[in-house]
Amino acid sequence: MNEEDLISGCLKHERASQRALYEIYFSKMMHVCIRYAKNQQEAKNILLDGFKNIFNNLRIFSDANAKRKKDAPSVSLEEWIKKEIVASAIRHIHNNKREYFVSSTVSVRDSEKQFSTELSDEKIIHSADKQIIIKALQQLTPSYRAIYNLHEVDEYSHLEISKLLDISEYTAKDSLSKAKFNLRKNLTRMVPQ
Repeated sequence: MNEEDLISGCLKHERASQRALYEIYFSKMMHVCIRYAKNQQEAKNILLDGFKNIFNNLRIFSDANAKRKKDAPSVSLEEWIKKEIVASAIRHIHNNKREYFVSSTVSVRDSEKQFSTELSDEKIIHSADKQIIIKALQQLTPSYRAIYNLHEVDEYSHLEISKLLDISEYTAKDSLSKAKFNLRKNLTRMVPQ
């Protein structure tokens, strides 16, 4: 089944097409969800909410690509699905705002800076496997984890992050630096030296 048939079937609410779309993108999108979630169950909840919205908004995606100008590039289905999944993660953060956005009391002391930078970031990342990196990410506070993922992995600007999370641009920048510090510290503890 090609992509157009898949979209067409989903727009007609055909269960086989919906299942096929879900199965095609499940693994990649679950990986996105795990980066934003504190555990597997939370990631599954984000994924399911995301796919519910994907099926509800697929007409918008289809219409937007059909109406685009001939010389304008179309948005790929995978790219659009990923944006919907990230939006689902952001909604999850907003719905659990009390848990996610607590003011940070983390202060970076000189001794901690020295501890965390003894190994270079590159050396830490290269010596860690994906599971260790995910585990270290999941140990970040939910707000740091979200901001780190949005900026470093999904390439959102600080301005976009501030609008998405309803925080100041300064808070987004400050939280990103604290997230990087804490991630480095987590990885340093987890990676054998």
